Amino acid sequence: MQFRKPVAASACLISVGLLAAGCSSSSSSSTTSSPATTGTGSASAAQTATQASATATATSSATQAAGVTAACTVGVLQVALGTKTGTGDEQTTQAVDLTNKSSSSCTMDGFPGVNLVGTASGQKNYSWPLTRSSAKYSTVTLKSGESAHFDLVYLPFAAGDGTELAVTKIVLTPPNTTSQANLTWSQPVLLQDAATHPGTWITPVTAGS
Repeated sequence: MQFRKPVAASACLISVGLLAAGCSSSSSSSTTSSPATTGTGSASAAQTATQASATATATSSATQAAGVTAACTVGVLQVALGTKTGTGDEQTTQAVDLTNKSSSSCTMDGFPGVNLVGTASGQKNYSWPLTRSSAKYSTVTLKSGESAHFDLVYLPFAAGDGTELAVTKIVLTPPNTTSQANLTWSQPVLLQDAATHPGTWITPVTAGS
């Protein structure tokens, strides 16, 4: 439903703050040969490594045999902006697509954690954790290459409307995980972080893009 500011949205719960997003880097190193060592310590270390490897293999096999599908994490998801509907200063919907880029299936169930980060009242890196809609949801299973999405419904900022949050990125945590993904998003949004029913919220993850 489209309406003008200020807006009363569906009853929501405040989403929790998010952890700092992780990043990875690659490095190269060279090795030199050294004389082999023998003795109880070396044998014990080798035995421990062998046992650990066997345990990991057995655990993985048991998980696959039980038909358990892992949660979709940041490491296996490609995050991108999707379809946008709405124009001007009216309430607008921005879809965020989540694509499984791994070779195995994964699942998502419920709402992601979403923070809008930008500048508000001269304060940089201001973070606004968004509320969640009251929409029902079910488990979404993504095979390799398949996509799901959630909607970010927001009120664009217009001069004279209140406080602007000049958003520079969306920080999100996939459902039931702890690692973050950062998505660049340049958008002025009406800041309503103190409102009981703000006009900006997120929907649960649903299948398709």
